[in-house]
Amino acid sequence: MRMDPMGNDNCPHIVSRAGWGARPSKEVEYMIIPVQYVVIIHTTTPECTTASKCAARVAGLQAYYMDTLHYIDIGENFLIGGDGRVYEGAGWHRVGAHTKGYNTMALGIALIGNFNDKLPPKVQLEALKKLLECGVKMGELDPDFKLLAHRQLVATESPGMTLFLELQNWPEWAEHV
Repeated sequence: MRMDPMGNDNCPHIVSRAGWGARPSKEVEYMIIPVQYVVIIHTTTPECTTASKCAARVAGLQAYYMDTLHYIDIGENFLIGGDGRVYEGAGWHRVGAHTKGYNTMALGIALIGNFNDKLPPKVQLEALKKLLECGVKMGELDPDFKLLAHRQLVATESPGMTLFLELQNWPEWAEHV
């Protein structure tokens, strides 16, 4: 299912919540658009390379957030699988639960996998770039948004050292908040 309200062919295909079998959120809080920050996270779970495995991984993450951590929903706004697909979490407009103190002002985008010692596959990084470009074109992200790594904001290794170093080469990268 394509989720592209602007009809922008440059946007990546986004697998809707229904497409990966999401449970309903327990409550919804909305973000102020356009968003000023994007926080990149890694899930530390095993990677996935097919639509069915990635959908199952996202559903498993939602179950962990809701059943174990007692969150209202999955924490991230979007997740990107090794299959190159973008999976809708909280989405563009809803507040996620990814980075304490930044949830209302930042999109949290998780790359599925552990990127301490290796880069995500090229298809995964390209999907991230396209999602960011699409967000700006659709007015969801501020054109001057700041790209941050999870580890810059909380005590964590996320998004992994290798991905952290890669992100510092991206034009949207912000050394400081």
